[in-house]
Amino acid sequence: MQARIRTAFIGLAMTVLAAVGVPAAFAPPAHATQTFIDIAYAPAQPAGSKGHLLDLYLPATGITPRPLLIWHTGSAWSSDNGKAGADAIAAIFNPLGFAVAGVSVRSSSQAIFPAQVHDIKSAIRWLRANASTYQLDPNRFAIMGDSSGGWLTEMATLSGGVPALEGTLGTTGVSSAVQTGVAFFSPTNFLQMNSQNLPTGGLDHDSPASPESLLVGCPIQTCPATVAQANPMTYVDSNDPPLMFLHGQADFLVPHGQSVLLYNRIKAQCGDATFISVPGADHMVPQIMDPAHFGSQTVSTTTDCTETVGTGTINPTWANFATFVRGGLKMGTSCEVTYATEVWPGAFNGTATIRNTGTTPIYGWALTWTWAGNQLVTNSWNSTVTQTGTQVTARDDGTNTYIGPGSSQGLGFTANVTGTNAIPAQFKLNNIPCTRVP
Repeated sequence: MQARIRTAFIGLAMTVLAAVGVPAAFAPPAHATQTFIDIAYAPAQPAGSKGHLLDLYLPATGITPRPLLIWHTGSAWSSDNGKAGADAIAAIFNPLGFAVAGVSVRSSSQAIFPAQVHDIKSAIRWLRANASTYQLDPNRFAIMGDSSGGWLTEMATLSGGVPALEGTLGTTGVSSAVQTGVAFFSPTNFLQMNSQNLPTGGLDHDSPASPESLLVGCPIQTCPATVAQANPMTYVDSNDPPLMFLHGQADFLVPHGQSVLLYNRIKAQCGDATFISVPGADHMVPQIMDPAHFGSQTVSTTTDCTETVGTGTINPTWANFATFVRGGLKMGTSCEVTYATEVWPGAFNGTATIRNTGTTPIYGWALTWTWAGNQLVTNSWNSTVTQTGTQVTARDDGTNTYIGPGSSQGLGFTANVTGTNAIPAQFKLNNIPCTRVP
């Protein structure tokens, strides 16, 4: 199936946003984006199905190549249209400089596990193989989803390098790894779901007709070996990318204890995880993100066998999810820039010192700014500088790509100038605004 292309303004239609929990109060401004619809990342199976299609939303602003956020909407594995809702995610992340891909996979009625994992990995391989075409950064792929989409997120994040889950579908010979993930209320160990149901009840997950049984193709209690292969915890090790996952303590469909099991497994393996447990929230993103719960959520973080547990920290907001993703992609989460000039008639030398004020390292950086006057960069050192009109981008030179937490890198340039030579109003590092210090 050939992709359809359109250029549109992505707004926050309430009917769409409600599905992924984006309250109107959090709405960013409408943002021009180029959209590619119904890209076939692999041949349809079965013919006419939608499970091997993706939509791609490219931002109009920000540096290139762009980081990519992959989205999949959950359906208890009953739908082959998991890319639905990605337009609302793009409305949030495109203005932040992220490309967004909505990816569909086959439903459990079309193919049983591990087909769904084969599908998402095939889509990731296709996106990475075509990164240059769409100006994506192949080293900065993140994934996000809810419910069975959260399960797919965790499987993709935690099972990198597992040959049995790669499959041979579509594009091969390219990595299917992602660099970070965010999952909402995902199932993990299907065999324990019934015992973890709320006292008031829940689904009969052991039923032959349950979503979990239909996924694996057998009543789950009769095929524990297959169920174990569909458990994200099976693939946890200390080398996994950072994963954030969120779960409501009043979840009627997927017991909250499923995420507790995953967190404990990652902690035991000295992995990198942030678990946000929200009291009173059911199986809905809007309830997880309801400001009424802010301050009461428990946030457990484990990194390198060191755990911190707090109450009320990291409110579940899109802004905080974006900060987590940026940290996981090693783009930086906060920064300072010191700028100075040495001026002579008609020209000047400029220097900028970038300081990483966040808690995660930065690998690969681009500092951008806009001139207020008629400055034109003619030479640079410790960076590669390009200028288009008044827009300037200074990238690392390949030898100074790393900026650790609390560390700095400097760059310099020579420029011609006529008229005013005002300090740029704002500097951005990998598309995040930096504080300018004297």
